[in-house]
Amino acid sequence: MIKKILRFLGFDRAVTFGILARSWGLISGPITMVIIATGLTAPQQGFYFTFSSLLGLQTFFDLGLMYVLAQFASHEFVNLSWGRNGRLEGDPFALRRFTDLLCKTVLWFGVAALLMAVVLIPAGLFFFGQKGNLDFQWRLPWILAVVGVSLNLFVTPFFSIIMGSGDVVTVNKRELVAALTSSVLCWAVIGLHGGLYAAFAVNLGALAISWGYLLARRPELLKLAWRGWFGEERAIRKAPGGLSWWGEIWPMQWRMAISSGAAYFIFQLFNPVLFQYHGAVVAGQMGMTLTAANALLAASMTIINAKTPDFGKRIAVNDWKGLDDLFFQTTKKAIILVLVGAVAGMSAIWVLQMYSSFGKRFIPAWQAAILLCTICFQIFNGSIATYLRAHKKEPLMVVTVITSLLQAVMTWYLGKRFGSLGVTIGYLAVTSLFVLPYFVIIWRKCRKEWHD
Repeated sequence: MIKKILRFLGFDRAVTFGILARSWGLISGPITMVIIATGLTAPQQGFYFTFSSLLGLQTFFDLGLMYVLAQFASHEFVNLSWGRNGRLEGDPFALRRFTDLLCKTVLWFGVAALLMAVVLIPAGLFFFGQKGNLDFQWRLPWILAVVGVSLNLFVTPFFSIIMGSGDVVTVNKRELVAALTSSVLCWAVIGLHGGLYAAFAVNLGALAISWGYLLARRPELLKLAWRGWFGEERAIRKAPGGLSWWGEIWPMQWRMAISSGAAYFIFQLFNPVLFQYHGAVVAGQMGMTLTAANALLAASMTIINAKTPDFGKRIAVNDWKGLDDLFFQTTKKAIILVLVGAVAGMSAIWVLQMYSSFGKRFIPAWQAAILLCTICFQIFNGSIATYLRAHKKEPLMVVTVITSLLQAVMTWYLGKRFGSLGVTIGYLAVTSLFVLPYFVIIWRKCRKEWHD
């Protein structure tokens, strides 16, 4: 009976590991919040969560390529498979295209990681330095945190490719172990009075586990990248008729770059605005609540993301009915999960604020309810976006740019005047009244045009 229920909810091995990774976020989140509340001062909490928001600027350096890689890899893996010891097997032409994709990706992200460190370190030192002299260290923790994120940026594309190949189990298992390791390191640093160095500890844990998994489970992928640049594969992958970066990848990537860059202003601007106009304490409250809400969103999106390679494979063979059936099934299950989680989250915050001083580290419960309600709309928007982008196209660029500008203005104006209340109301209004209807219209239009 339990297995039947889990299968109905979409819990295969890939989804199970993904849900466990996100569920660990839901479990570790409250523990981390308690440790932050007891081990960091209220201003330090604000710095910690604002660190996270500014580190989200990495999306401007990968330029949307992370998501594009998974889509292209899923289409190539119609004719490829993982053999013994992690070797790639299958059609030689598809293998050549895949090798070219991998090698060009390594170069792209190596440059992006370096640029990120060069740009974000001085930018952060200037932004946080405006708060004057503080009684805790933040400069070196910020520098180390940026270095950690930059190194993670370089390694994560490998897992985007592995995800696109259909090996979702490996990717989600790595995320689970990385999340466990990062949480433990973060708690240890705060417990040992390391303060904001905890931000670096989180990235250090993820970095160590990512490289460990690559070396242990997919060493052939690293060897293939090396041979593609410096070995016998170099001449083969450069032969005419292979993968064209500018002809195939770039048309989708530049649209995804604009979309993902614009999305920063939708999801990551809350804390910096509140930090600037209302101080570190209010920013810390929003950061704590937003972390819980985003963990719920990520857990629910796992059900959809785990099926992304299957979307791509059905599209590659024009199985439109199978694609639609899978889309509706996974979306329904994700919506059920996010609704249950939202009710549980609202109840938990209300109880904490009624009976515990720890509740003061969150925004007021009724504002948290508005935020969690918005997450319920976001899961449907995310499902539509995944469906459309699995076609190796990006029809959402314009609406995402318009949304980001609208959300940025709402966040700045309402956040400046009304604090966390203004931010949450603006977020709900933009998501439910503008984004959702627009996404549905685009989905219906593209589905009809592409499939006909």
